[in-house]
Amino acid sequence: MSGAPSGFFGKLSAERPILLGGVVGLGLVVLAVMGMRHQGDAAGVDLLLLRYAMSALIAIFVPLALAALTPRKPILQGTYVAVVVIAGGLLCAYAMGAFGAPIEFLQPVIFAAGLGLFVFLSALMPILRNLLRLGFVGPLASIVGIIGAIGFLALVDLLQVSFAAPLLTLYLVGGLCVGMSVAAEFAQLFAKGYSARGAAGAAGHAALAPGSFCILSTLAYGIVMSLELNLGELDLQTIAFISIATVLVAAMSLICSTGALALLRHTEQVAVDENYRRQRFAESWRPMRRLLPGSTAIAGSAIIGVLVVVSGFETGIADPLSFFLFIGLIMIASGAAFVSVRTSSLIAIMLFVSAIFAALAYQAIGIELPTLQDRLLAQTLAGMSFAQITVSWRNAGDIWRNARDITQNAMSDGLRRFVFLASVSVSALIVSSIAMSWPNGLALVSYFAVIVAIGLIISPILMVALSAQAQRL
Repeated sequence: MSGAPSGFFGKLSAERPILLGGVVGLGLVVLAVMGMRHQGDAAGVDLLLLRYAMSALIAIFVPLALAALTPRKPILQGTYVAVVVIAGGLLCAYAMGAFGAPIEFLQPVIFAAGLGLFVFLSALMPILRNLLRLGFVGPLASIVGIIGAIGFLALVDLLQVSFAAPLLTLYLVGGLCVGMSVAAEFAQLFAKGYSARGAAGAAGHAALAPGSFCILSTLAYGIVMSLELNLGELDLQTIAFISIATVLVAAMSLICSTGALALLRHTEQVAVDENYRRQRFAESWRPMRRLLPGSTAIAGSAIIGVLVVVSGFETGIADPLSFFLFIGLIMIASGAAFVSVRTSSLIAIMLFVSAIFAALAYQAIGIELPTLQDRLLAQTLAGMSFAQITVSWRNAGDIWRNARDITQNAMSDGLRRFVFLASVSVSALIVSSIAMSWPNGLALVSYFAVIVAIGLIISPILMVALSAQAQRL
């Protein structure tokens, strides 16, 4: 099959990758230089650019690249992982000053984050192999995009706002999401028999939807923060600048990821890995299928609803106006990006339930909740991760399939995307925390982990229940 459904932007990225990528990349470099000149040396933008880029390379790009090179045979895989872990441990020790003077602008936590990400991804290679090997350009392109975004924010004097570090985190995760989406779609299309260029163009077009959701989610976060900081008044200029910066990062990742897949030669091993992944997932999902018939899922959803109500009365909802405004904006963003009421509703439900249960867990342990700014950042990142499952659920919907088949197909496609994006979101929080001297970023990792864990647990129950109810109507 030589043809595939690709839109204008996907086709352009696949057929003119060097030209388009070169133009956008050059524009981002120019923005970075202009931002440094505008702020001057006193602002330290040049040091920030170097620190952020190096931190992202070590904590995200290098572990992703090393994980993609993991051998297939178990013995070689174990040896390879052990060698990388030992080397990573030595680098952590060097950063701590064990072998002389420590590195000035890179802290040990960056190396530890990269090492942890590598080990986590290597353990999940059966479901992530194609995603990592085909999407290796996306993280690098996202880092280049971040450099341009920092220059742009410096140019418009937004690096000094209190939520600059959260914004850069969202930009980086948005770029990673786009690159991952291109790789995942390409693997599916190539396994179906499409040519490399046709599959790349169609994958680039398909990645526009999750990329748009990341952009609109970042915009939703910026709107709520603008209202909070300006006492209810919306700063439209700031919102416009936030939107431009996130579009730049997403566009760079989309163009480079699509172009690289169109230019490189691919063997049938891509299709073999994709089919093997689906088979392995179907086998491992069988116990969950037996546990979740439609009636059980509907009862489980009712129990979740009762627990949410009880938890809401027990803990209350911190900053309810801003929280519900944020949930409403996320619903609008997902509805506009995915053109699906079911998808937007499911994302909103998962975010709401996760936030309520997380507040109850923090209260039970006796830990104070993060600030509104940090909570909404974690929920925005969680919404991006949840969207990977919910949009797969939308695509898997079929009146001829039962609810458990729909959920299985949704999780088969969406779980790998969810796991990847959630894991790199943790690394992005750590990178922004260290590079931007933002201590709340490290503390926010635990809150984010609680939210995504709760969402992952309740998502199959909600999907089976909603699919079963829809088929009864």
